[in-house]
Amino acid sequence: MKKFVYLCGMMLLSMNIMAQIDLNDKNWDTVFIEDFSGNRYWDRHWDDSTGVSGYKPLWRCFHYCLWNSGVIHPKEYYGDFSAYQPCNAVFDSDNTLKLVGSYKSEKCMTCSSEISDTTFLPAPWHKYCHFCDATPQQKYNIHYFSGMIESTDSLGYGYYEIKCKMPIHRGSSDAFWLWSDYGKYEEIDMFEHSFFFCNGNTEKSFISGIFYNPDGTNYHDTIINGVLHHGAFKYARCSYYVPTTSTSLDQYHTYGCLWLPERVAWYFDGVLYNEETDPSHIPQHPMWLKITHYQDSAAILSNNPETWWHETDEMTIDYVKYYRLKTDCDTDLVIRSTFAFQNFNNNPLNYTVKRSITMGGQNTTMVIPNNINFTMRAVDSITIDGAFEVPCGTEMTFITQECPECSQEGLYFNGFCPL
Repeated sequence: MKKFVYLCGMMLLSMNIMAQIDLNDKNWDTVFIEDFSGNRYWDRHWDDSTGVSGYKPLWRCFHYCLWNSGVIHPKEYYGDFSAYQPCNAVFDSDNTLKLVGSYKSEKCMTCSSEISDTTFLPAPWHKYCHFCDATPQQKYNIHYFSGMIESTDSLGYGYYEIKCKMPIHRGSSDAFWLWSDYGKYEEIDMFEHSFFFCNGNTEKSFISGIFYNPDGTNYHDTIINGVLHHGAFKYARCSYYVPTTSTSLDQYHTYGCLWLPERVAWYFDGVLYNEETDPSHIPQHPMWLKITHYQDSAAILSNNPETWWHETDEMTIDYVKYYRLKTDCDTDLVIRSTFAFQNFNNNPLNYTVKRSITMGGQNTTMVIPNNINFTMRAVDSITIDGAFEVPCGTEMTFITQECPECSQEGLYFNGFCPL
C-alpha cells in the first residue's frame, strides 16, 4: 500500500519520520508503569488464576529446570543446572524487584526421582517445563536457584523500558525480552548481558536483536525424518558498548525498545543505538514480556566444583514501563478550520492512528495555535491541501506507518493487545 504525506502551500513544518519516541506525544497511551511499590499481597500467587479477591496480577513467575528447544543439545548458555523459583523473585521493601541468584550444593539440587524432598524441584508451568527426571537415563544436576518473571498476558506493539542494575561476574546472565510461539518462533531481546556476549568487557557491553522464524516454532535447526527444519534467523543483532563516560552496568541504566510493525528501535539511557526497518524481519504477534536473571554455564566453566561460582547475587529492577499507540485505523480524519483543529487538539483521546488525515482551510486560513508540539499519524496518507498557517514556536510531526495492532486472531480487543 502506497503511503505519502502531501503538502500544498507555504508553511513552517517539522517532519521527523524516524524520531525517538516522545512520551509527551498524545498518540501514546500508558498501559502500565510498574514501580514495584504498594501492597504486594499477590506476590505468592505465581500462577494463571485470578489470584486474591479476583485480582489478576501483572506478573507471574516462570520456572523450569531444562530447556531443550525441541532438540537435545549439549550444555549451552542456559544449560541444565539452573532452576527458576518463585522465592527468588523478591518484591523488596525499597520498592524494587530483586531477582536473586544463589548457589546450591549438588546434594540438595540433584534433579532426580531419587530425591524424596521436592523442595528444590521446579514446579511445572504450562507445556514448557521439562521435568528433570524425564527418563531414568537422564539425571541433570541443578546447581543454582534464580529468578525470572513474565507478564501474565501477552502484550503487543509499543514502547518498553526498564531501569535496572545487574551483578557483573562470570556466570551472571540478565535479560529484558519479548517472546511468543503463535506457530512461529518470535523473540525481541531488548538487552541481554552475560560473559559470553561481552567480548571480555562484561562491565560495559551487552547485546540486543531479533530472533525470528517465520516458518515454524524451532529456535535451533532441527532434523526430522531426515528433513532439515531451519531455526530462528538473527536480525539486527548488535553488540553495544556503553560510552566511556557512562557508569558500568552494575549501576542503574535504562534500556528501551520501540516495537512497531515496520520498525524496531533500541535505546540505552534514552539514546538510539540500533534499529531494524525490514518488516519481514519483525515479529507480528503479541508476546510475553520477560525479565530474566540466572547463572549460565560460565559459572561452572571447569569440572572442578571448587572453581565454580558459589555466591549470591541479584538483579535489581527499579521500574518497567509499557506504552502503546492509540489506534483508530479504519477512520478518515478531516480538519478544515482553526476551530475544528482546536476542538480536536484539546482532547488527547482524538490522537489516534487514523486511516488517512486531511487538513487545510477552504474558505478561511486554518491557523495552528502558538507554541504547541503535536504529532499526527495515519496508515494511508496525510494530505494538507488548503490555506494553512503554522506560527514560529509550533512544532508539527506527521508520520505514516502501519497500523500498530495485534495480528493474532482471538487476541484483539479495542485495537490493542490484551492485558
